[in-house]
Amino acid sequence: MNDFGKLFDEMGKMGITVSDEMKSRITGKIDNALNYEPRIGFFGKTGAGKSSLCNALFGKDVCLVDDVAACTRNPQEIFLNVNSKGIKLVDVPGVGERADRDKEYADLYRSLLPELDVVLWVLKADDRAFTSDELFYRNVVKPHLDQGKPLFFIINQCDKIEPFREWNLTGREPGKTQILNILKKQQYVAEFFGYPESKVIPVSAGEKYNLTRLVDEVVHALPREKKITFAAVVEKENLSPRAKEESRNGFVDFLIDVTIDPLPIPAPLKNMAKAALRSIANWGVWPWNW
Repeated sequence: MNDFGKLFDEMGKMGITVSDEMKSRITGKIDNALNYEPRIGFFGKTGAGKSSLCNALFGKDVCLVDDVAACTRNPQEIFLNVNSKGIKLVDVPGVGERADRDKEYADLYRSLLPELDVVLWVLKADDRAFTSDELFYRNVVKPHLDQGKPLFFIINQCDKIEPFREWNLTGREPGKTQILNILKKQQYVAEFFGYPESKVIPVSAGEKYNLTRLVDEVVHALPREKKITFAAVVEKENLSPRAKEESRNGFVDFLIDVTIDPLPIPAPLKNMAKAALRSIANWGVWPWNW
């Protein structure tokens, strides 16, 4: 890891000796965390705007599968390499389009969900029929949420919510009446799925509206050692100061767990070593650029 030899140097100055074996074990855990490829699952019907959302979030042209009839029924994985960091986007076939395949899709969802770090279930803002989504959510997905799987319902294309002529093209934001209707849609989706309203996020991928909030929520939901790899590949304009700080602090806490806590040294020395690590982190010595 970039310049983390400085950590061992600082610890040495404090009289803390770290064996070569321990250094190797520590750097191995750090490398594993930094090289981890987050797997983001995109659920949603054809036309909900999964591809446009991916493009807007990560600043890359991706080709998620929208035409189920023209592709394999297996999920498609797309690997994005950004600044030497990777992320896997997993596109899952939409439900409710062909009844004869829904059972097959249910089995697919059940097998895939444990492998995903977070699920973004994309809904179309002007769609009023969520029955098939709701059926799969309750019968297939919800049991995994009860085990802590992060999921967000994304109301995409909210610039199309009436009165759509109110949309501020220059500011890329809704007008006064339109935002009230967007909030009503958010409340409706939350009530329909029986899900917290804070986890239902209205966005417009095409207008790049509210993407920063979406990134904030995903970073907050991920385990601390996985926050940083997600934040590292997000389009910079979608990464808020809050997300940067939370992802970095989460990773520093993880580093403390794997570097300092296992050392057989007195508590006062551990506290000094933890302070040194946080100081190094604040120097901005990281293998990515924000």
